[in-house]
Amino acid sequence: MRPRIAVVGAAGYAGAELVRLLLAHPGVDLACVASRSRAGQRLASVHPALHGFTDLAFTALDAGALATHDVVFLAVPHGTAAELAASLGAAGAPCVIDLSRDHRHVEGWVYGAAEWNRDALQGARRIAVPGCFATAISLALAPFVHAGLLDGPARVVAATGSTGSGASPSQTTHHPERMVNLKAYKVLTHQHTPEVEVFLRGLGSLDALHFVPLSAPVDRGILATCFLSLKQPTDAPALVAAAYAGHPHVRVRSESPQLRWVRGTGLCDLSVTQDGDEVVVLSALDNLGKGAAGQAMQCLDLALGSADRRPAPALLP
Repeated sequence: MRPRIAVVGAAGYAGAELVRLLLAHPGVDLACVASRSRAGQRLASVHPALHGFTDLAFTALDAGALATHDVVFLAVPHGTAAELAASLGAAGAPCVIDLSRDHRHVEGWVYGAAEWNRDALQGARRIAVPGCFATAISLALAPFVHAGLLDGPARVVAATGSTGSGASPSQTTHHPERMVNLKAYKVLTHQHTPEVEVFLRGLGSLDALHFVPLSAPVDRGILATCFLSLKQPTDAPALVAAAYAGHPHVRVRSESPQLRWVRGTGLCDLSVTQDGDEVVVLSALDNLGKGAAGQAMQCLDLALGSADRRPAPALLP
């Protein structure tokens, strides 16, 4: 019998993307979607694109009922997952995968960086999916940190789409405020910075990460530009290509990645440009795909002992 999956928070952007991917997964059964605000409503009425693909309706949050499923995904706002996960644990939930930041680098939870924590994710029962910025930056920097090559801090400027701020609009994140506009925010203070630093320092030596995020006039996607100095002569493009050989969700390109090449996918595209000891790594992903639901699906497959499945190609123009 196929593993039965429940999703809490499927009304939001990341939760909706997760549901879409689960419905297309050949090896699992999406059996339950739960929501505090949508109980009783049909999933396809909240997400009309799913009409004809599912008859599921949202149920109320009930930890005991959710815990009867083989895997429970938490696609809920930051700060609300910890209490829910504790309730699920008390009810005996066998596997919980949290897309929020509540359990990242928390003892007892595996950090779901699928390309670098593959062994730990095999059979894991508590998984914290990395953040979208954190994924884009970590994949770009990890090969150099792991090889002990960074000289001084890494510096990153990364632009993100409006869906990264969630479905509830605010004055600063609402899409009409972002259109025909570009601005920086949380300069050197973004919440993903310590998340990345903790992860990378688990791989090797990192002096510091200086990160400037940009609010971009697109709905989904992240493009990160990472500036590195190396301690010794190294073929940087070859290093990155070797690090991700055999990892189907990361593609190393010769030209600049573009957001439309990864839109709607669980892919991260990297490119490396080198001038002596100075290196620029460009990293592009879909913040709802590889930056959230796509990576959560990788974690699911690894937790279930399945092979890392190659994602579908990007949506064509």
